[in-house]
Order: sequence, then C-alpha cells, then structure tokens
Amino acid sequence: MEGKSKTGWLTLIVVTLSVFIIVIDKTFMNVAISTLIIDLHTNIETIQSIIAIYALVMACLMLPGSKLQNILGRRRTFLIGASIYGVGAVIATLSINSTMLLLGWSILEGVGAALMMPATTSIISGSYEGERRAFALGIISSMASGAGTIGPLIGGFLTAYYSWRYAFGLELVVIVIILLFSREIAIFPPIMKWPDFDVLGAIYSASGIFLIVMGILILNHPQNWNIALYFMIAGLTLLIIFYFNQNKRIKQNKSPLLDITLFKDRAFTLANLARLIMNFTIGGVIFAIPVYIQLVLGADPLTTGLSLIPLSLGIFTLSFTAGKVSTRLPARYILSLGFLSAIAGSIYLSIIFSPYTTILDMMPGILLLGIGMGIVFPHSANVIFAVARRDQQPDASGVMNTGINLGSALGTAVIGVILILGSFGSLESGSASYPSGSHVNLQDIPGKLGIGNSSGLNEINTALKGDNSKKIKAMKDAFNVVTIVLLMGLISSLLIPPRKKIPETDSGGVTTQI
Repeated sequence: MEGKSKTGWLTLIVVTLSVFIIVIDKTFMNVAISTLIIDLHTNIETIQSIIAIYALVMACLMLPGSKLQNILGRRRTFLIGASIYGVGAVIATLSINSTMLLLGWSILEGVGAALMMPATTSIISGSYEGERRAFALGIISSMASGAGTIGPLIGGFLTAYYSWRYAFGLELVVIVIILLFSREIAIFPPIMKWPDFDVLGAIYSASGIFLIVMGILILNHPQNWNIALYFMIAGLTLLIIFYFNQNKRIKQNKSPLLDITLFKDRAFTLANLARLIMNFTIGGVIFAIPVYIQLVLGADPLTTGLSLIPLSLGIFTLSFTAGKVSTRLPARYILSLGFLSAIAGSIYLSIIFSPYTTILDMMPGILLLGIGMGIVFPHSANVIFAVARRDQQPDASGVMNTGINLGSALGTAVIGVILILGSFGSLESGSASYPSGSHVNLQDIPGKLGIGNSSGLNEINTALKGDNSKKIKAMKDAFNVVTIVLLMGLISSLLIPPRKKIPETDSGGVTTQI
C-alpha cells in the first residue's frame, strides 16, 4: 500500500532540494575548469574525465537504482543515496588533488544521485494524488530547469569570489537539511525481494555503458587508440548480451532489470534517441564553451557563468510552452523545430570562431542551442511517457534518465577528445588565467563579454592572434561534430510516428534533469 504525505508539502520540499543539488552538480564545475587545473595541479584532460565520469556513473547505475526502490523501499533508497552523496560532498570539498575530487564528486556523488533521482518522482507520485500530484511533479520539473539555469552562475560566483569548494559545501548543507526532515517522507513497503533482483542484468548494462564511454576517453591518447576500440566493442557486446538477457527473463516470467518490450514501440525508441542526442549536445557544449572562454579568452569563472545565461534561459523559457504547444502540433514536428534551432546555433558557432571572436559574438548561437533544448526536452518526455503503460512508467523513467546521463557523458567525452587533440591538451596547471581566490571587478565584465571598446577586448584579440589558430580550428571541428549529431537527431524526430494526442501523465512522466 502506498504511503501518504504526513506533513502536506514538506515532502515535496525535501525531494525538490535533492533535485536542485543533483542538477546544479552537472553544470557548476564546468565554469571553474581553469581554477580546478591550478588548484589541483592537474590538466584539462583529467578535468574532462572527472566531469564525464560523474555523468557516466549515474548512467551506469540509473537502472539498478530504479529497481532497488522495489527491494529497499523508496524512502530508504532515497536516504541511502543522500547519505552517500553527502560523504562525496565532504570529500569533494576537502579535495587536495584530482583523485580526491574524482572519488568524492564523480564516484560517490554519482552513486548517491543514481539512487536519489529515480526515487524522487516515485516518492512524489505515491505521496500525492490528483491535482496535488500534478502540481508537485510540475514543481520538480521547474526546479530542475531553474537549477540548470543558475548552476553556472552559482559556480562562477563562488569560484571567483571565494572558492569552488564552497559549491560542494552548499550541497552538503542541503543534504543535512534533507536528512533532518527525512521523517516527513512517507514509508513505501518493498514489493520485491533480493532473489528477484537481476544481478547479471545490472552488471551487463553498467559494464557495457562504462566501457563505451571509457573507450572514448582513452582516445585522448592516440597511442592507445587500439585499446579504446577494444573497450568500445566490448561495451557494445555487453549491451547486446543485456538485451537478450532481459528478453529471456521476460519469457521466463522473471523480473527483468528493464522491460525491453518498451523498445518495440518506435515512438519510444526514437524519442529516447532524440533526447540522448540533445543531452550529448548540452554535455559537449557546456564543456567546450567554458574551456574556450577561460583558457583562450582568459575570462574568469563568473564571466564564464554569465556567458551561459542564454543557453539556460532558452531551456527554462521554452520548457514552459510544452503544455500549450503539444496539443496543437504533432510531436515529431515540434521536436524537429527544436533540432533545427539547435542546428542553426551550432552552425553559427562553428562559423564565427576567429582570432577576433568575443563572448558577445557567441551569444546568439548559445541562445539558439538553448531554445532547441528547451523545445526537445519536455516534448520528448511527453512522447516517452505517452507510450508507456502505468506499470511500465518506472522503466520508462529509468531508460530516459539513463539516456540523459549517458548522452551528457558521451558529449563531454567526444567533444573533449576533439579539443584536447586540437592543442587544448597542452594546457596544464599554471597555464590558466585566473588562480583560485582571485577576485573579479564586476565593472570589467561588460568588457570581457565584448561589450564596448575595452582594454580587455584588445588583450583578447592580441592573444588570439598568437598561437591560438589550432584551438580555434578545434572549436570549429567540435561544433561541426555537434551539428552532425544534431542532424541525426532531426532525422530521428521526423521518423517518430504521428499520434492523434499525447496524453499527459501524472505518475512519473516528468523529467527532473537536463
């Protein structure tokens, strides 16, 4: 029997706080890349791996994390995840080298998030009913969009004026609040036993995803490309074995880790593919742009965060139009419009990079990308959950959230490889422009953004006339790849079969990540 919320909206507040920190965790460190390189005495390749592995850990464990709710109960799974996340935040805050940051942020926080995130929607769906449930799910979705919007600003502000460690400290404070009020979350009894848990399926899926992304990261070293190929082939093989393993369990009436019959519906498969591609784009873009702005233009973390505002605003604003537009146009046409906008933004960015490009010059392209993402994210979710039956929606959510994090990890890995091989890999500790603790004069920001004829703009132009031609070419190549991937997303969206109406769901059909 499902539990009910014991204290009105307090359960919603507690769960929403977890969504907030998980979402900002995916964006606020990207604006601190140059500072991380200096503080941790490392290089851009290591920071790229740390960022990618955070999303990778979530992608690997999202399906097992979803299933563990049925064994441990929703609240217990959520609180175990919060506790692990809190330990990771402590280690990340105290990191003295890249290994500690990898352990605390990428691994422990990634594991904690993989346990918390699937439970958030389940707890809300079981705690509220009717209009209250729809309202609560809407709040979670809005919080996810809002957190994605302010994540770079929070990271940039704290890094520029204090330290990036304060960002993880902020997460720790939120975790403490969640644990203090955890008794307000209703108890949901387990509906499965440990013998029913598909251990082999969990191993196959997690290992397959892990090997594919790690194979891409190994491409940073051309001498190891043969090893990278073996990694990717092994990963793909394990995912194929996983598919047949799940199919066999279903035929034997055993509980699968994932109901793969969902993929028999073409709309479900293509909508997830479209969503994965768009998350590939955002993962690559929010890695590439901060790298260029900080390590080539020499901007500080706060300015970097401000430069990403058009992306966040596009996502946040367009997400709220989903309900009205979805009833007027077929989903495939709406998704196509989103991909066309993102493609236009990517092409624009690939064209404008030159020795004289400023941050302000980049903003129209960044905004077009954000608009495209803001269109695709909510509408692809509508298609995904419209296909799934009520009993299949936890599996649909697991697939979608796995795709979200896998796409982000792949984007960071692939675009990172292009930049690193394109001469960004020579940037190590000591080469970044803004050491930890350096303060920023807010009056200088317009000049750094390229507004007005400032001395900062002249310095940027002078620097770029030097040996940055390879880096500019690497940025062009990166966005050319993004454009090609987005074209694949456009094709996949056009192949989604038409439906007369995409019904709204009130039992889990909400995305809580970007």
